[in-house]
Amino acid sequence: MGTIIKTVKQYSYELDDDILQELKFIANQYKNVKNYVYSRYSGINSIPLLGKERQIRDEWTKIKFYEQWKLPARYWKLALTEAMGNIKSQWSNIKNEIKEKVKVNENLSNKDKHYINYIVKFNSYYHKVLNHIGFDIPKIFKNKNLNFKYLNNLIRRYTRKYKGHIPYSKVGKTFSIDTGLYSYKNDCINITSTKKGKRLSVELTDNNKYDRTMIVKIIDNRIVINCPLKIKTRKNKDTNIIGIDKGYRYLFAVSSNNFYGEGLNNILSKETERLNKVNSQRNRFWALYSQYLDQGNVKKAKTIKENNLGKVKYNHNKQKHDQIVKSYINYSLNQLIKEEKPTEIVMEQLDFVNWNDKYPKSIKRKLSRWIKGYIRERLEFKCDFYSIKYTYINPAYTSKICSFCGSFGKRDGDVFTCPKCGETHADTNASKNILNRKYDNDITLYTNYKKVKDILENRLKVS
Repeated sequence: MGTIIKTVKQYSYELDDDILQELKFIANQYKNVKNYVYSRYSGINSIPLLGKERQIRDEWTKIKFYEQWKLPARYWKLALTEAMGNIKSQWSNIKNEIKEKVKVNENLSNKDKHYINYIVKFNSYYHKVLNHIGFDIPKIFKNKNLNFKYLNNLIRRYTRKYKGHIPYSKVGKTFSIDTGLYSYKNDCINITSTKKGKRLSVELTDNNKYDRTMIVKIIDNRIVINCPLKIKTRKNKDTNIIGIDKGYRYLFAVSSNNFYGEGLNNILSKETERLNKVNSQRNRFWALYSQYLDQGNVKKAKTIKENNLGKVKYNHNKQKHDQIVKSYINYSLNQLIKEEKPTEIVMEQLDFVNWNDKYPKSIKRKLSRWIKGYIRERLEFKCDFYSIKYTYINPAYTSKICSFCGSFGKRDGDVFTCPKCGETHADTNASKNILNRKYDNDITLYTNYKKVKDILENRLKVS
């Protein structure tokens, strides 16, 4: 049996104002440290520093650069390490995107692809290519007759495309604490403050004690502590291999013709209606607030803002809804695993980029309210916990062809119509195509969608 990381939470009771303000100060300064690191070390010139937080830390200590943040050393060192870790992950994601793009680029030879992957792999070469710094071509490529200028330009172009914006946080509500920054005593957690030798005593709703680096999050006048724990995975003796398609009316349609998460539509619709009503009322109050300010009636404007435009209740209801959605998603996933007993789940990439052709704008607006990636993260977690293999397949045309005969058909809501086989449930049809794609040797995860269409059309001609 292996192990996976599970995050458990501890909750505090309401905090008194002095403790709350001190924690907010720590969180805000922690954010400032991270923002500085992001702005200073996210660029291409800092690639050689990836994984060298100690070098940066020693430099800050030597010139006392850290003093501007007025934080105990452990806090700013944690913030520095966390930010540099995020930057390193960001560069890893960029490199993975480049590698995937290279795989499907039909204009590149295998030698071209090998060169790009080699350069991207080693930061010393990658840094020099991005900064137009000359270097000796690695020996394995010297006699390959490659167009190095073109390939280096391609690496730069891919990097610009996938790099994205520099991370930046406007509001600081979280910070990390290691074992030197907290201790437990009398159902309280005592957190190091900015005042030397003084700790903030925060009463918790449980008496559990942990001994690892944790994340403190300030929510209104309380804190939530996220603690990562290692847990053992379960053995899996099942043999079913299933395909799943993520729908809207149903959370998942399965190749076994079963559906899970039928109530998702109602939950999202109710929240959308509630938010439309609440936001409409708030907009009226904002207009009234602006009107009083324009008239110079500051007292009335202040009263309107304090009594009608607060964020505490608004955020509380939003968080309450998010928890309901999360609970329902987890319940549905548990039911799927319990009923289907899978040893492997075959699926598309479970984000929302492939949904553009499947659903109208009104539905996508509701779906966009979900915490990004939550479904995928929970499904992968549960698969890891229950030792279920999960396989991603190329999603091209899985919702546009018939799972029985392979003919191209039309989808209208929940109905898929095949010109030969007639009508069937669209999500079930897609889930069966997803399962079939696992065994398709001609279509890999990285096959271009145009080539996928050609392959599918040629099969129809042969048959």
